[in-house]
Amino acid sequence: MDSFKDGLANFVATVTAGMLLSTGAMLMTVGAQQAKVTVQIESITEKLSALTDKMSDLETRVRSLEIKR
Repeated sequence: MDSFKDGLANFVATVTAGMLLSTGAMLMTVGAQQAKVTVQIESITEKLSALTDKMSDLETRVRSLEIKR
């Protein structure tokens, strides 16, 4: 009976270790994806900022044209 208990304990320990490794791998993957998303958000923010600046310039030009009329 002791050998059965030892075998079962080893099995449970092996399964638990495998689950922990899988969980760690998933967390690493999620972390990498979060880093990619962060970079994409920063890029989008920069592009929106540039677009806002361009729109402001266009608005200034339109107002200038309206004043000249």
